[in-house]
Amino acid sequence: MHPILEDNTLLCIHGGKVKLKAKNAKRIKSDNVPIMLNNEIQGASISGCVNPPMLGGPCTKVALVFAYAYSNHKVNHKHSVLQMGLIGVSNKGYPILAIPKKNKIKFALAKIQANPLAKIKWDKIRWEGMGDDNKQSPIQTHHIATDKNKRFTKEFQKITKKYGLELDGDWNKVKMPHRGRHPNEYHEYILEKMSKIDKIARGDKNKFLKEFEKLKEEIKNNPALLNKEYYKERK
Repeated sequence: MHPILEDNTLLCIHGGKVKLKAKNAKRIKSDNVPIMLNNEIQGASISGCVNPPMLGGPCTKVALVFAYAYSNHKVNHKHSVLQMGLIGVSNKGYPILAIPKKNKIKFALAKIQANPLAKIKWDKIRWEGMGDDNKQSPIQTHHIATDKNKRFTKEFQKITKKYGLELDGDWNKVKMPHRGRHPNEYHEYILEKMSKIDKIARGDKNKFLKEFEKLKEEIKNNPALLNKEYYKERK
């Protein structure tokens, strides 16, 4: 299969184009165009997305490249990525698609053991912005720090009580594409962030809320953080 090159077209489903720039594998080329590695595509910026604000706003970067699209060719432990159609997800949770384009290079698929994405099917994807028949997750109210988890809610409350705040308050809510429960890794991430905010605020409620707003924006702009697959890819 052909790998993705620097001149390939990668798009989000709203027409936003991924800006590709090869850095670490420039010696491997087809017609003088170098291949792209997974870490160069992941994090790449997206321009021209027209997703409206009420549906989460424009996709602005590639949040994740699915490992099932990796080739067996590596440079400094990073894989080139094959042109497999659906290759990843944006920071707004929408599909990133590779437009097929022939080149002179061919690589085989990487053998990645026990990868849950290796047999992924379109109609079984449950990322934010993706679902059956390509329907997006509904825009719902999401509690940044959960108020419904026996283990983590107690930990969050230990912090919020210092500031006279309830987890069901508007300060802890955001409207975004949202579906179902979230993995423990997400809650652990929020707890770590809130603990750092608590150390910064030192009992100052206004300072706590100001710092927490930054966390709300981070989650709103990166809905992939709410999905277990996001964390599996980073293990």
